[in-house]
Amino acid sequence: MTSNILSVKPISQLFPIPMIMGCEGVSAAMILQFNDHKIPATQIMKHWPKHKNNPYKGYVGHHLFIKLGHHQTIFPTALVPHLKHYTPHIVDSTGQSLAELCDIIDQGQPVVIYHTVLGKRPYRRTYKLDNEPMQLVSNTHVTVFVGYDDTHYYYIDPLWSHLGKSIVLPALVPNKYQLIKIEKHKLEQSYDAPGRLSFHIQGTTSHS
Repeated sequence: MTSNILSVKPISQLFPIPMIMGCEGVSAAMILQFNDHKIPATQIMKHWPKHKNNPYKGYVGHHLFIKLGHHQTIFPTALVPHLKHYTPHIVDSTGQSLAELCDIIDQGQPVVIYHTVLGKRPYRRTYKLDNEPMQLVSNTHVTVFVGYDDTHYYYIDPLWSHLGKSIVLPALVPNKYQLIKIEKHKLEQSYDAPGRLSFHIQGTTSHS
């Protein structure tokens, strides 16, 4: 059986401050810290670019609160240039399939991915981005893709813990149950729906 699961240390977006809309910053912090850049998620989110309605240009809203009627996230087009302040080796890998991203994992690097919450069916709605209507997947969540085996993919969820197959609880503190195992076809559909958005740090690491 082929398998490769990186030992990335989970961070929870609910601990110590509940950053209920901060999955992007927490996931980015996980891959930075895995590469020995001691950057807290709060620092990333304090300084990242912001925009009133367009996540391609900056974070929409505030990571501590829900902003109704807006697509409250920040896409790699705006987040990756910001993360270059912490490491020049960060790259936007948007457009690559999960199978292609497995090559990055084989190089010893986890990948931040955008997909539907817990692999659920995408919910599409129309938002106004700079007064232009655009249809986007509203139930998008950001996690850290850390591994695969013959039949499943594995990711660390900054918000949820899986205790067995049917019990899903908020990750109130960082814990090993944030490592989520999901059937390959299910995560592929979940990741393809918002548009295969991803980013990672380039280069091999000494992590075992």
